[in-house]
Amino acid sequence: MRNAIPEKRESRLMSGKLMYMQIEQEIRERIRSGVYAPESQLPTENELGREFGVSRLTVSKSLANLVKENLISRTRGRGSFVNARRREAPESFADPVSEPGIFKFISPPYSNGDGMEHNRLLEGMNDAVRQQGYNISIDFFSSIDEELELLKNYTKPINNGFAVWPASDPATLEQLKIMQRDRFPFVQLDSYFEELNGNYLLTDSSAGARMAVRHLYGLGHREIAYLTAPLDRVSLSERFAGVLAGLAGAGLGIDGRIGVIPTSEEVNLHNIKERQLDFIRSWLDRQLGGRTPPTAIFCSNDTLAVSVFRLLEEKGVRVPDEISLVGFDNISAASWLPVPLTTVAHDFFRIGSLAGKILMQQRRDYNTLPVQYRVQPNLIVRKSTGPAPVK
Repeated sequence: MRNAIPEKRESRLMSGKLMYMQIEQEIRERIRSGVYAPESQLPTENELGREFGVSRLTVSKSLANLVKENLISRTRGRGSFVNARRREAPESFADPVSEPGIFKFISPPYSNGDGMEHNRLLEGMNDAVRQQGYNISIDFFSSIDEELELLKNYTKPINNGFAVWPASDPATLEQLKIMQRDRFPFVQLDSYFEELNGNYLLTDSSAGARMAVRHLYGLGHREIAYLTAPLDRVSLSERFAGVLAGLAGAGLGIDGRIGVIPTSEEVNLHNIKERQLDFIRSWLDRQLGGRTPPTAIFCSNDTLAVSVFRLLEEKGVRVPDEISLVGFDNISAASWLPVPLTTVAHDFFRIGSLAGKILMQQRRDYNTLPVQYRVQPNLIVRKSTGPAPVK
């Protein structure tokens, strides 16, 4: 028997690219609550489209994702049907007596081939969980859709928990809400969604930024510029707040010396697009051509600092004799520059170790209070910083 359209109620659906996800979540909830019973037929795509006020193609995309989750089956010429009910999530995700499976790190790739973050984090996770029989793996994504596909694999029995680098997108938040509702263990890394009130581990980026500012101030620098990636992640916004706090504490201003890189649709930790490089070049020209040029530039990540270093080289500006340069992240390329880069380093091993312990604890008892913690970074002083030039 085919299901009828439920009585119309106040719509919770959102417009834009999230519409298909909202429809998908609504149908999933109807299946879970029994409105659409196991082995019953769903309303047609046209009927669902009329109910939600969207095109048939949007509905079809929503149903396709539910097919991937094995919640429904689709038969050409017959329609879509609810599959027989699976075991409830709490039994499969938070069952401490089941065989250990895999804890997975879900992350953007490093386009420059630098895997230091991944390696140290995975080593830390493995060190924490290996004696309990768990394995560690990693999956990469380069777009929001790719991350969503990886997150939806939480329903596979082999997956026992995720350490997630969450893209700053509402669609990612919606998927994490589904996982949280299903009591699937996960911990957010580098950034987090406040709406979840879930586990997260971050580097204390504000403290790291203040370290860098104090270092430059101690070398006599009073004109310090700051170049940052888009401030859409908690780590980057906290880094920016740390810069402002550090400068204010030293009695310094930053008017006209801040540069914020335009955002990019691609999700990649260390991949600067051509238009972003053009922005850096123009910003740097304005800084160097101003009435009081900076004697030091602090960048929110090492990839930006490497780009700035190369542009300074092109202009014949010597680092650190004429201008000091500081980055953040301690990627391998930072130490390979002709003038090795002073940078703020994450303690990725500790972050990975804590992530593994959190995931194991959630496997034992999902109802424990969330762990929300910032790990202290370290300042690594190399040759790209020196005394402020005498004017």
